[in-house]
Amino acid sequence: MKNTFINKIRLLLIGILLISLTLLTYNAWGMSTRLNYILNSPPLEGLREKQHQVRGVVTDSNGVPIPGVHVLISGTQTGTFTDNNGTYNISAHPTDVLIFSYVGFDIIEEAIDNRIEVNITLNESVTNLGAVTVNAGYYTVKEKERTGNISRVTAKDIELQPVANPLAAMQGRMPGVFIQQNTGVPGGNFSIQIRGRNSIASGNEPLYIVNGVPLNTDLITSSLGINIINRGSPLNGIDLSGVESIEVLKDADATAIYGSRGANGVVLITTKKGSIGKTRFGLDIQTGLGSVANKLDLLNSKQYVMMREEAFANDGIEPTVANARDLLLWDADSYTDWQEKLIGGTAYLTNLQGSISGGKEHTTFRIGGGLREETTVFPGDFKYQKASGHVQLNHFSEDRRFNATFSGNYVSEVNDLLNQDLTSFIFMPPVTPIPYTKDGNLNWGPEGGSFNNPFAILEKEYKVRTENLVSNLTLSYELTERLKVKIATGYSTANIREVQITPMASINPTQLAYSKPNANFNHHFTKSWIIEPQLEFKHRSGKSEFNILLGSSFQKNDTEGQSIYATDFSNDLLLENLDAAGTTLVSSRYNNYNYQAIFGRLNYNYNSKYILNVTGRRDGSSRFGPGKRFANFGAVGAAWVFSNEGLVKQGLPFLSFGKFRGSYGITGNDQIGDYQYLDSYSSALYTYQGTSGLYPTRLFNPLYSWETNKKLEAAIDLGFIRDRIRLSAAWFQNRSSNQLVAYPLPATTGFLSIQDNLNALVENTGLELELNTLNIDNDSFRWTTAANISFTKNTLLKYPNLENSAYAQVYEIGKSLSLMRKYHALGVNPQTGIYEFEDIDGDGMIKHPNDLQSLVELDPEFYGGIENTFSYKNLQFNILFQFVKQTGYNPLFLSGTAPGAMSNKPIEVLERWQQPGDITHIPQFTQSTSTEAYTAFRNSRSYGDNRFIDASFVRLKTISLSYLLSNGLLKNSKTSLYIQGQNLLTITGYKGFDPEYTTSLKLPPLKMFTMGVQIIF
Repeated sequence: MKNTFINKIRLLLIGILLISLTLLTYNAWGMSTRLNYILNSPPLEGLREKQHQVRGVVTDSNGVPIPGVHVLISGTQTGTFTDNNGTYNISAHPTDVLIFSYVGFDIIEEAIDNRIEVNITLNESVTNLGAVTVNAGYYTVKEKERTGNISRVTAKDIELQPVANPLAAMQGRMPGVFIQQNTGVPGGNFSIQIRGRNSIASGNEPLYIVNGVPLNTDLITSSLGINIINRGSPLNGIDLSGVESIEVLKDADATAIYGSRGANGVVLITTKKGSIGKTRFGLDIQTGLGSVANKLDLLNSKQYVMMREEAFANDGIEPTVANARDLLLWDADSYTDWQEKLIGGTAYLTNLQGSISGGKEHTTFRIGGGLREETTVFPGDFKYQKASGHVQLNHFSEDRRFNATFSGNYVSEVNDLLNQDLTSFIFMPPVTPIPYTKDGNLNWGPEGGSFNNPFAILEKEYKVRTENLVSNLTLSYELTERLKVKIATGYSTANIREVQITPMASINPTQLAYSKPNANFNHHFTKSWIIEPQLEFKHRSGKSEFNILLGSSFQKNDTEGQSIYATDFSNDLLLENLDAAGTTLVSSRYNNYNYQAIFGRLNYNYNSKYILNVTGRRDGSSRFGPGKRFANFGAVGAAWVFSNEGLVKQGLPFLSFGKFRGSYGITGNDQIGDYQYLDSYSSALYTYQGTSGLYPTRLFNPLYSWETNKKLEAAIDLGFIRDRIRLSAAWFQNRSSNQLVAYPLPATTGFLSIQDNLNALVENTGLELELNTLNIDNDSFRWTTAANISFTKNTLLKYPNLENSAYAQVYEIGKSLSLMRKYHALGVNPQTGIYEFEDIDGDGMIKHPNDLQSLVELDPEFYGGIENTFSYKNLQFNILFQFVKQTGYNPLFLSGTAPGAMSNKPIEVLERWQQPGDITHIPQFTQSTSTEAYTAFRNSRSYGDNRFIDASFVRLKTISLSYLLSNGLLKNSKTSLYIQGQNLLTITGYKGFDPEYTTSLKLPPLKMFTMGVQIIF
């Protein structure tokens, strides 16, 4: 079944690519012939009518005027440019054809056809590589001339999706970037790996940069909300409506200039800017709803009771009130669909975004903001609210030598949720009493038959308010035509306030002896500033061009916080009043992080054919002890644009672009937290004779140093038929050494671990393929395809004395860091109905660690996406499929109990073993934890490789349909109506909720439908 599913994926990919290439070739040659005829046709001056004045306005796809567009009469040298309002005026014949061209946009040809006014809309270029400029952090580079590996999504891609987090907008769109959504709760967590896992124990998160300002991601996530939003995501604090582009830097050439922070890749987020022209107002109103896309097929009451009775019979035990209250005290004929009760609701989305932009020749601005509200599928009135605002100002002096740019992004999030994900309660027996009594009180069950009512969680409160501010000011001045001085400054803050309330009403009366009302408070505040003076020098001599960048960084982070546990309140109404608490436990924290660096870049370009890029950085971090705080990092990247060679141009006319590129360098990692090298003490929670003492919590070790990552890449970029087909292939090898770990210590030392370097070597290798095609492009219809696929492999190459270390049963040389060492399950014994495992040492017993084997690795084998965009006149349709080949956790074990215990089960357990000779993968029912059958199930759940199954999937990730009204809703406006869908269909053999995140029972990503209207006037 596994091979059949994978073959279907491969056939789907191959089929789509073949169809795209066939249609592209058929249409592309026709366009090429027509364009050559137009460009090379001689002027027919003698046959033309008398010239007249032609005027018009040139705008982008958002209706914003574009100044500086070149307007040329085809076949002549006569032309002009649009002014600051995007207007032009030119003398031409009635039969002339005008050619409109501007960097970054498609060239458009328009026949005058006796008109005196010709208005044009330019679309962003998807094939003109020379016109595309990408952000590399400290500098920008043309797509054709970049030596590093940089992936990019733009606002055009982001706007197609009803999402609030930048990571969600990137899923399936970038090779080498693997992103998982870990919960469907609004404001929840995402995980990201760029080219695999580099570190054994240290952070594997990339560096996030917003307009040049690093985000301090470790300190702006939730701590009390781990059971509901999985700590949340720091990128929720970004106003997605104001994002212009997201670039991901991957190889050494692209990341080494960030030194110690670039080991795991860099994510650059750039916000939108204003443009020259009249003031434009934008309004986007969106509403939608979501639900759980797939539910488990669980036992009904009749099937459940039968399972329980059979389990007792198998175990030879008589049901009693103590062990079978579900059979003896609860109504066996009742039925409650706990999935429907707990996660069967509808989530509603309301999103309102607005913006004002415009400016003159020297000053432009953009101001925007929005309100977003999302509810949950859980019962109760819970919601996530997000208010955002951003501003961007850009000013040039009269001579354009001085430039000042300011950007600010502020987001306030309020998440008013229950404090625990209710999804884990769906396995409650279907005969469990209803949640509420007739008088509306919580039902705790009959006397002697009490149960933990999940609706009691609705009585608890969890609120988290997060405020994020990221601001940047950049000043630059051209001292000479070649020399520019620049200073970039940034300031950011994050403020988190959490409160978690457990009132008396939420506590089971049978548990009052050891559980009482309480409140948890958590407040953390972090602020960070960065200053980066820079010097840029450019020089051209003949065919050679030099670009030199020198700079330095000074960064400081301060974090302070306090957590308070309070209890012994006299009344539930006073739970948020600390003064009313009889007992409080307080813990505080303060962290300070200082970072300094100098960096440089030398770029040499000869005749746009031979390109060399050298970067270097020396970093200093306060996270290391004296003498270990500074380290050097650097990289070399090179590219050969062989399509610019004369022989290639003549011999391969269909090849419009060809480039070999490669890079090698070293980046670093210091994601270990602050003060880890110091010995530290904490105050004791309890007093002795009225005095609180201190106890040691960390050992002194100033000798550890930077973790290093050596990156190697070789790649080729190709363009065919005027770049209508673009293909990129990149092979990479990353080796991370000097691993920073919290090394476990024996309990006799009095400490759990000590921070140190481990002489281990981790390797990530992979192949990334990317294809972009312009299949059809004519006056009324346009079809583009973008596809990417990544094959990655993670390997532990070296670990001295591993067999005698604390990680001996966790890792293995030659295997992935995601290795799961387990017993090899042989299946259910047909004679006994019990799971059996392979006895490696032949001693007749299955025991840890002798019989463990290295059979399961959880890294994805490959992943990617296929996107198609169709435009027909005013109608645009976009569809994105995401696919992943991976191994996940078997949903059969998610309930945590054996088939037959007092817990509902997937309906597949009915295929259980019942009598000798039965061939099945489900063991016999058992309800007792003392039986051999239960012991075998426990081994399967905890130690067996049958806990893992194929969780590969193909998902209809995004679908979007928009229509541009011919006449706007308002005068002189541009109005678009759209509908969007997210996570609509998942093709998979996985039988759980969702194959994307299978580690634990969490609310899966929701299926969302939205509709909206966008107005620009």
